[in-house]
Amino acid sequence: MSTLFILNQPELLDDCITVMQPDDALLLIENAVVIATKSSTTQYKMFVLKDDLIARGLFESIHDQSTAIDFSKFVELTLAYDKSVSWL
Repeated sequence: MSTLFILNQPELLDDCITVMQPDDALLLIENAVVIATKSSTTQYKMFVLKDDLIARGLFESIHDQSTAIDFSKFVELTLAYDKSVSWL
């Protein structure tokens, strides 16, 4: 069973990753989008909410291991995964 983990605080990343499984994905929103500007060694798919990147002036700084998405894709992701878990 695959899970989409939705993270809004960068300081919760380590806790979140400890419970993730290989088929899971991570969606960064709100202040957690800063994670997408740093090189990551995570093996998980990482998505970032584009509007939150733009609001923080970080859109041009996104690392190539992250995929910027819009709200429509956010909805598609919640449907594509068996469940969603928000880390707020």
